[in-house]
Amino acid sequence: MADFAKLRVGLAQINPTVGALSANAAKIADYYNQAVVAKCELVAFPELSLTGYPPEDLVLKDGFVADNLSELAKIVKSIGDTVAVIGFVDRDDRTGEIFNAAAICRNGAVLGVYRKHLLPNYNVFDEQRYFTPGFENPLFTINDVCFGVTICEDIWQADGPVAAQASLGAVLNININGSPFHGGKLNVRHEMISARAKDNECVVVYVNQIGGQDELVFDGGSMIFSADGSLVASADQFVEELLVCDLTLPKSSTKPGSFPTQSVGRTSRPLTQIAQIHAALVLGTRDYVLKNGFTDVVIGLSGGVDSAVVAAIAVEALGAKNVHGVSMPSRYS
Repeated sequence: MADFAKLRVGLAQINPTVGALSANAAKIADYYNQAVVAKCELVAFPELSLTGYPPEDLVLKDGFVADNLSELAKIVKSIGDTVAVIGFVDRDDRTGEIFNAAAICRNGAVLGVYRKHLLPNYNVFDEQRYFTPGFENPLFTINDVCFGVTICEDIWQADGPVAAQASLGAVLNININGSPFHGGKLNVRHEMISARAKDNECVVVYVNQIGGQDELVFDGGSMIFSADGSLVASADQFVEELLVCDLTLPKSSTKPGSFPTQSVGRTSRPLTQIAQIHAALVLGTRDYVLKNGFTDVVIGLSGGVDSAVVAAIAVEALGAKNVHGVSMPSRYS
């Protein structure tokens, strides 16, 4: 008879700010404490949650990388029995190479580090300019359950790190992300993660950040898929939250794929396509203004629908008292 273990996991869907190391560290500590109160045994944070994503040229500054490592060390000291998976920038002191990485932490120590294998270099991504790819697949154990960690792009390749870790015995994969929003992206993610979970007979925990970072907007939509490819828990889009789910997983001695798929979590009500785009515009506007240290905006009002929509979005994002309209009369208005 198969031997199973219960595992309560938390997905910390947070809104970090690029470059704000101390503020991001404080947010990570806050959500870690929330996970402890919720009796989570493992909590995962998004990709590069300590530095904010994407950090771009900041990672070329030695002082910034050193400060990120210093903040991580402070966080680790406060970590108790609840395992934390934290995204950060790692550095090889011998070669000077830097890595998009995840620290797996417990009881005041770093149990191990996973370095992202697949570095995207298309559209808005240019990670190959900054980071060196990792190649190792460390596995970890909690409650006698074998799990692996991957980072964002790693899960998109069918024969990538998720498959490699599953072949080594992982029945749970923690995938941390900084995945930007575009119309229809949530459905694409659902299909891909479902396939990856089912093909590798492992549970996939997918945690994504929210927030605006300059021209990018991240929608969250964190989720968990069971080993049969079904959705068992999901977070709301465009809001910070800690999603908690109880999983039933096989212990290391149990053959992968032979375990039940029951879990106790909640699934969010999906937003319509228009509602998603509206939420992205409001969140992106709010974070662009606030994260850059502004308080107010000035909008030219021509009398047309376009400037009226912009004004409405700005008011929703910032409040009416912080939005100032300037009339731009013409023969049309």
